[in-house]
Amino acid sequence: MKGRVEEAKQILFRLHSDPDDPDDEFAHAEYFQIQKQLAIDKTLGNTWMHMIKKPSYRKRCFLAIGTTGIIQCSGVLVINNYGPTLYKNLGFSPVKQLLYPAAWLTLTLGINIMAMAIVDLFARNRYMAFGVLGCMVTLIIEAALVAEFVPSDNHSALLAAVAMFFIFQIFYGFCLDGTQFSYLNELFPTHIRAKGVCLGVSMISLMNIIWLQAAPTAFETVGWKFYLAFIIPGTIGGIIMLFFFPDTKGVPLEEIAAIFGDADEVAIYQRDIEIDHTTHDIITHDHDRETEKVATGVMEDVKHSETTDNNV
Repeated sequence: MKGRVEEAKQILFRLHSDPDDPDDEFAHAEYFQIQKQLAIDKTLGNTWMHMIKKPSYRKRCFLAIGTTGIIQCSGVLVINNYGPTLYKNLGFSPVKQLLYPAAWLTLTLGINIMAMAIVDLFARNRYMAFGVLGCMVTLIIEAALVAEFVPSDNHSALLAAVAMFFIFQIFYGFCLDGTQFSYLNELFPTHIRAKGVCLGVSMISLMNIIWLQAAPTAFETVGWKFYLAFIIPGTIGGIIMLFFFPDTKGVPLEEIAAIFGDADEVAIYQRDIEIDHTTHDIITHDHDRETEKVATGVMEDVKHSETTDNNV
């Protein structure tokens, strides 16, 4: 979109470098698709008003806000920022009040690194819903332990309460922490992606203010019942995410529009791009399917026939 074509091409080819593909055929095909898609994206509206007025764009905005809003209902912000207070309420010494949060954050780093290896193995919506609902289970157990055993001398119960925070982080780190940002980027086409991601991140900031401002007073006045403020909306949100949020895993960014009914904004599908192994020409196919129509005047060379387009 900024005209840095050659730089983008070099990065793309480096990312897709594969000994099993010495001619970089996959990279050439993807570069071709990106070029064609950008030609269409540059002609589309990208203002905030356009995002609000167009139903499919508006739906994506709600999904972005809903994704980060639901995930922040997990309570992770409160656990992260008020960890020492939580462990103090459980009756632990000042040293352990600092030691446990340090261990929790160290675990967070390790889990996020491991999560990169499995995030693309599962449908995005199901993966995130599993994470949210898993967090809710740990919070339910945490709330029950706090309600029953705080204050008390039952050391085993108090350690179990600590363990719940760490198990919580396993669900959050593997399924939610990084995945939410991948999902935000996948929801939006190139020309409005920056604004769309901005909406999602803004929701994180809003939830940050709400939960963190309320937490000290809430723990002081209602105690364990404050966990219900996460458990109830988090559980409802996780179920909504599971059944109503679209899965974007494995779908090229250039084809995401089709998921939201904007097939006319898709220049060409990856499955319709072929590399001639003899001439190394790019061959495009049109199967006359309604979902594969492209913008008039931008891709006329690929409509109704197979044609040789760009020489690689």
